[in-house]
Amino acid sequence: MVNEPKDSTTTVKVVCAILFVIFVVSYVYSFQGDLLAMTQNVWAEGQTHYHRGVGVAVITLTLSLLAFVVSLLTRLPKRAFALIFFPSFLFLGLLTAVNVSGGNVSTSLPWLVACPMLLVAYAIVLRLVRRYQPFMSPLRSTAFLSQPWWTNILLLVCMMIMVFAMGNTDRTLHTRLKVERLCREKQWDKALKTGFPQYDNDSSLTMLRALALANTGNMGGKLFNYEITGGAQSLAPRCDKSVIFLLGNDRLLWKTIGLVPRDASKSFVTFLQTELRRGTLNPVAKDYLLCSYLLDRDLQSFVKALPQYYAVNDSLPTHYAEAYVLYCDRYKVKDTVMSRSMVADYADFLCIMREQRSPVLRDAAIRKAYFGTYWYYYYKRKK
Repeated sequence: MVNEPKDSTTTVKVVCAILFVIFVVSYVYSFQGDLLAMTQNVWAEGQTHYHRGVGVAVITLTLSLLAFVVSLLTRLPKRAFALIFFPSFLFLGLLTAVNVSGGNVSTSLPWLVACPMLLVAYAIVLRLVRRYQPFMSPLRSTAFLSQPWWTNILLLVCMMIMVFAMGNTDRTLHTRLKVERLCREKQWDKALKTGFPQYDNDSSLTMLRALALANTGNMGGKLFNYEITGGAQSLAPRCDKSVIFLLGNDRLLWKTIGLVPRDASKSFVTFLQTELRRGTLNPVAKDYLLCSYLLDRDLQSFVKALPQYYAVNDSLPTHYAEAYVLYCDRYKVKDTVMSRSMVADYADFLCIMREQRSPVLRDAAIRKAYFGTYWYYYYKRKK
């Protein structure tokens, strides 16, 4: 049998355990906390609530106990001690290996199938290690970064990479979940700074950012500073679940607007038009209506509705002023109220448009110079 100094063996075990706990806490709390909250909310149909602190404590304790049981059953040599954490890492990866489609959250089928095979392979490796343990050469050194140290650290790193490979790491989804969490906590400014600037986007993230802007009074001035996906229907949840809240219900949105739609089959724009005439909505609903027109590139409806809510002069919110200048140009209306600087910027925008004959090059040129304006959104190619 291989004789290994007891003190050095204990040190390696303690260091491996500390590294394991640090990784689990960081991964569960900082990286996948919102994903776990979404998974619990969807699978429990909103009946239970995920608490980040309690969640990380329960998961870390459970995985640590599992590793302890495996260590008692296997009694691995010092060189391969880190292998006791493999089942725990595998369970952690499977816990976060979820796919999201609309409002459905499901465990990744490929990883679900792969897990039993990985456990069988793990059992074979353990058997081989135990069989050849008596024939291992004695350790020449147990100092820091000697063979047993770097072997165990390498094994831990490989298993950590496996966890990241299994877990859902989609950047847009993680941004969306964090923004929704911050909106639920009413941290509107932090929600607006999350993932900005970031050009990948989806309709639900557009809805969440519009909600944060509405609650800070900046919807008409900053909505198009972000990448936009979808038209007016991306401002509210849809029946087909292509736009949806994943961490809770849509109560916060309707509280902001002032009323829950009675008929979910009606379009969001029709709902806003009807209820604004009745005077049943909060003042912010006017910005939802005007931005809905802009998202649908309906300049005529926008200009018709604009005087009902704002004085048409150079004090308009930025995107409304940009849309008004654009309308005057397209429909040959003489503009005498917008600032000269904005008119000059629009003239420069048109020059860039005319210089590029290729649609691809034109999109790239106006994006580089005027991304964040309504003009860019209006003229960019629809995907």
